[in-house]
Amino acid sequence: MDFKSFTESIQDMIKEFLPSDFKDATVELVQHKKLNEQYTGLTVRKENQVAVPTINLEALYEAYDSDHISLVEAVTQAAAMVQMQPEGFEVDSLRITDYDTTKHKLFIRVSNAEKNQEMLQNVPHMLREDLAITYHIAVSMDDDAGIASTMVNNHLMNMYGITQEQLHEDAMKSSPILFPATVASMGEVMKRIMMADMKEAGMNQETMDAMIQDMPMVEDSIMTVITNVQGINGAAAIFYPDQMDKIAERLGGDYFILPSSVHETLVVPDDGKMSFLELRSMVTEINATMVNPSERLTDEVYHYDSKDKVFEKAATFDARQKAKTKQQEKDVSNKDQSLGNAVKTPKKHKSNDMSL
Repeated sequence: MDFKSFTESIQDMIKEFLPSDFKDATVELVQHKKLNEQYTGLTVRKENQVAVPTINLEALYEAYDSDHISLVEAVTQAAAMVQMQPEGFEVDSLRITDYDTTKHKLFIRVSNAEKNQEMLQNVPHMLREDLAITYHIAVSMDDDAGIASTMVNNHLMNMYGITQEQLHEDAMKSSPILFPATVASMGEVMKRIMMADMKEAGMNQETMDAMIQDMPMVEDSIMTVITNVQGINGAAAIFYPDQMDKIAERLGGDYFILPSSVHETLVVPDDGKMSFLELRSMVTEINATMVNPSERLTDEVYHYDSKDKVFEKAATFDARQKAKTKQQEKDVSNKDQSLGNAVKTPKKHKSNDMSL
């Protein structure tokens, strides 16, 4: 069965696998657009239901096409996902229209502007180089069910009667509260990961401490990891108010910013040990081999000038520094030339001779 026939079959059959209160629900196939990805989805909407989940049919078809599940199993899974809305999702979503409530649930995400240019035409956003900051509403947050959110589009912003500047200001206030930033050395992060793995394997604390102590850690790693406490869409944390300056203070000066994924960024001190070209090559290779396409941010490397407080592409910073050095050399040359001309030109003296 091809993909089109598969999606139509799911659409036709799914009500048979849902409770009776879904008998009058509207079942639709939609082209669902998210940051960094787009897929054919299915929505099942009851009357007066404001927010509904979108089931990714492409992921289900992949499992069906590879003979991992049957058509009936695919419909069963889709029906289960329709009913897996986090508790309170619908109730909270009805309050989305009230901005005084909503503004406290705003948070930011960052994505590649070029890859998402079509979607960005319909949503308020701010560009930071080739990265786009977008605004989202945390409809519900649950440790088990995860985070349910919706993106603020132009229609919703206009309905609120606010400007994009106001939206950005409010999101910058609430984001660090909802998703606090975390800044840790790569060594600290690796240690936490290993401790979690050993704990899951059933080791006691004494054994874990002994093993960690004997392991060659990367405490001297030059990299620092920036994300949020949830570890989801944490790359945006570097754009929190004053965050870049706090990192500069921690590192003692300028630094490069490497977009590890949409979930985190890495920072490396600009101490002359690595060029931005070497770093960009590393990011490109890791993106191509280790990062899921839907989680890639960009192959670019950025730089933060702690003195001038400028965030920019590392290539732009490099060009700016070369231009500044060239201008300084030119100024010195002009000064030396002026001094040289002053020495070569003899001074004119008034004659004291008097003609009689």
